Amino acid sequence: MKKNPYPHQNFATTEDYLEELMLWTSGERGRIPIEETNDGYEDLTVDDTKAKSLTVPDNAVSATVFFEINATATNKARAIRYKENGTAPTADSGLPFGDGDVLELFGKTSLDNFQVIGIETGKSHVLRIQYYKTAQA
Repeated sequence: MKKNPYPHQNFATTEDYLEELMLWTSGERGRIPIEETNDGYEDLTVDDTKAKSLTVPDNAVSATVFFEINATATNKARAIRYKENGTAPTADSGLPFGDGDVLELFGKTSLDNFQVIGIETGKSHVLRIQYYKTAQA
């Protein structure tokens, strides 16, 4: 009998995203959208007043984040800043994103640590987030 090359078996509890990547590249699609009725989708309004975090479902292992920037923003290409290290971003610190940008987040730690803030005073933006679970049992 062939030895299992994935000893941890469960991506959701081990946070072993390399295992999930191997499964993905070998043809086993491990990203399954979490149903909206199970909090698998979120619209998050972001402005410049306070960094916001995601509301991550317990079984989420990754997410796709789509940025919709306020139509009146001065700079639509750099309207939001984010960090995944658990530190709150500011208008001057963090990775910038703009209108129509898409961010893929992988691993429970990145999801839980993700924080975002708007750069321009008085502008609100929306993040559209789809959460995914693993196909692993």
